[in-house]
Amino acid sequence: MPIILMIFLLFISIMVIWKSSDWLTDSLVPVAERLGTSYIAVASLLVSFALSIPEIFTAIYTTLLGHLTIGLGVIIGSVMANIGLTIGLSAMWKPLKVEKSVVVRDGIYLVVAAVIVLIFGSDLQYTRSEGAALLVLFIPYALNVWFFEKWRPHKSKKEKASSIKKNLSLPGWFPKIRMKASLLTFFLSALILVGGSYLFSFTLINLNEVLKIPELLLGLTAGALGPVMPNIAAALQGTKKGYKDAALTETFGSNIFTLLITLGVITIMSPFFIAGSVFYFDLTWMIIIHLLMLAFIIKGYHYREESLTRFEGIALLVFYLVLLVVHLVMF
Repeated sequence: MPIILMIFLLFISIMVIWKSSDWLTDSLVPVAERLGTSYIAVASLLVSFALSIPEIFTAIYTTLLGHLTIGLGVIIGSVMANIGLTIGLSAMWKPLKVEKSVVVRDGIYLVVAAVIVLIFGSDLQYTRSEGAALLVLFIPYALNVWFFEKWRPHKSKKEKASSIKKNLSLPGWFPKIRMKASLLTFFLSALILVGGSYLFSFTLINLNEVLKIPELLLGLTAGALGPVMPNIAAALQGTKKGYKDAALTETFGSNIFTLLITLGVITIMSPFFIAGSVFYFDLTWMIIIHLLMLAFIIKGYHYREESLTRFEGIALLVFYLVLLVVHLVMF
């Protein structure tokens, strides 16, 4: 297959993932409306799940096709891209702010999840029992969200429910081909998303065979950036419209899903060994970028300013780009 055709198919698959993700989240708006303030915790988890679907499908499909290292790169690369690009670019557009209670509930748990992933990889392998443990670790997070949202004051619940519906319906920057939300559009968009993710994964693998790019590098770069682009666009659109917490809350939930659910699933599917460089460089710097983001947010509360300023957004973006450059030089 010619390289130009593969690049074209890669572009088409990203557009398909982008639009089908848009339709899928649109289809969840009526669900969020029905849940309303009674089951706002379920609606909150729906947002995180919807935003993580492209990464989940891409990582799982590349693993099923026998290229687990690409899947691992997609996982590590997407969580770092969510911080460096989604949060970094959004904060550069407008300073961000998020509830302190959400930072304690989601932000700190995200860092804990990332540290556990690092600890599990310290022996340079991930076993089925560790994959199962990652899935189990999602349960206390879900329960925490459930009880936290259940005990919210009614007025706060109404505001949160409204915010969830707006976040789900953010279209990003893509031609506005709209469909009336229904159960049919949910399954249709999920099916298209599976097809787009398969095409994306298949093209990535073929591109790798032609260009001989190391699989981990491919996953960390193109493999991660393709599926995460809808998140970036939606967060920027939300920030532009004045939802100062959109980028942060979306990233917290999406990264928790990716680290616990996606990594857990592919580890149970196929236990694997990792190179020392993955542990000492990729996983370690993944922890550091999470800690840096959390430190900026805590500093904001301490000095009674925005959770993330424009300067801190630039710092996160530059940090992420430097890591990419170092990767390119290393390989």
